[in-house]
Amino acid sequence: MREVSCPICHASILLDTEDKKGDTVYCTYCGSPLKLAVKEVDDEEEFIAEEED
Repeated sequence: MREVSCPICHASILLDTEDKKGDTVYCTYCGSPLKLAVKEVDDEEEFIAEEED
């Protein structure tokens, strides 16, 4: 299962298999809306969560 870390409270957020880049997810701990982004790590793409604008 994929997961990202909340940039606000640092809680782990489990992602559904259908979640994709640009989707909005909500932190299950603090409730913050977060946008999924992708970053390159060692030639592989990894999901990260960013604060929404």
